[in-house]
Amino acid sequence: MADLHPVAQDEPTLEPVPEPPRHESPRRRRSHRRFMLLAALVVIFDQITKVILRETLELGDREWLAEFFAFSHIANDGGAFGVFGGQNTVLAVSAVVAIGVVAIYYFFPPMDHWLIRSGLALILGGAIGNLLDRIYQGHVTDFIDFIHFPAFNVADAAINVGVAAIVIALLFSDFLKRNPRSP
Repeated sequence: MADLHPVAQDEPTLEPVPEPPRHESPRRRRSHRRFMLLAALVVIFDQITKVILRETLELGDREWLAEFFAFSHIANDGGAFGVFGGQNTVLAVSAVVAIGVVAIYYFFPPMDHWLIRSGLALILGGAIGNLLDRIYQGHVTDFIDFIHFPAFNVADAAINVGVAAIVIALLFSDFLKRNPRSP
């Protein structure tokens, strides 16, 4: 349909200026895929192991596999090592904040290295795995039980390994900057 009001010659027309297409390098796209894949694998493995445990052992039961190691069905309504017990809502909100911090750190890293990206993916997967437990179970299911050490789960292990990877990367940042090779 024709415009009934002609545009005066001295009035500029406002047409949206298209944004230039963002071209990520194939290497960066692979890095994003690896990051998401690693985080997803942690969540999947964590949730599968917890489902198997809940279907195999009753709450409070323990199956000794060695003199120092057992699978135990423990409902942890607190944080790491059971601290902040009964604070499920606060801990769930903390997990959401942690997921946001990981996302910000991933997209704006002070140092871009595969070891840091891998650590962040492990932390993200672990945080999501435990958050899913808090949302759907009302607590986190812990089951890996070494004698004289608090019980934990796959998500907890991933978070700790991820933090250790980042700490190692930051401690050896000068060396890693000279050798940025991606695996």
